[in-house]
Amino acid sequence: MSRKRRYEDYEEEFENDDEEIDLADLIFTLIRRWKLIVLTAIPVVILGVIFAATRPTVYQAETTLIVSNNMSSVALDSTDITLSQRLVITYSEIAKNKSVLRKVKTKFDLQESVEALAKLVTISPVDSTELISLTYKNSDPQLAAMVTNEIANEFMDKVVQVMRVRNVSVVEKAQVPVQPLPKKRLLILFASVVLGLAAGTGMAFVMEFLHKKLRKPSEIQSILGAPMIGMIPDLEDVITQKGEDSNE
Repeated sequence: MSRKRRYEDYEEEFENDDEEIDLADLIFTLIRRWKLIVLTAIPVVILGVIFAATRPTVYQAETTLIVSNNMSSVALDSTDITLSQRLVITYSEIAKNKSVLRKVKTKFDLQESVEALAKLVTISPVDSTELISLTYKNSDPQLAAMVTNEIANEFMDKVVQVMRVRNVSVVEKAQVPVQPLPKKRLLILFASVVLGLAAGTGMAFVMEFLHKKLRKPSEIQSILGAPMIGMIPDLEDVITQKGEDSNE
């Protein structure tokens, strides 16, 4: 029993030594290939700087719509409110319908396709309310406001056409935005640095994997799986050592 326990302890200690050696090899690989890591990261960081510097200014306009189950009723019960909240989700999909966006694209002669226009439009229900928030992004702040309001108008007409009821109205029209959206330059630069270092580290490990030259006696021992019983010194080192001894 004690011998078995000793064997298990020895095996566990041997595995831990392998893990420590592997970790040390990884660290030494990064240190040995630091130039490759830096040279790989520099172009990625430069591209990130260029992208952050040349990123166009974008403005976002927003309009708010309200959906109700019965617009003519003075008082709404809880059932009406719940139904209205469900309609908000349905209407959010109708607002980004291709036929709605195609009319807006034609009216303002927008250059992007209908699919690209849909990516610039965001329609989201306000939590636990009957409200819908509709936003649109563009580099021209005035055009952003006009397109947002036109999408809202076309959307309300589409609801009347499909649902046969007029229960959507504008709460607040889109105004011309004054401040552009943040460009997040620091985030872009940080991401480029991380990506560059990751790419450089990957290149370092690939080069290390492809490198077939053995550098240390321990590498030979790990490959052969046999203990090392001796080392053959370099002939030049032996001659140099003998010369130093004779001079003394």
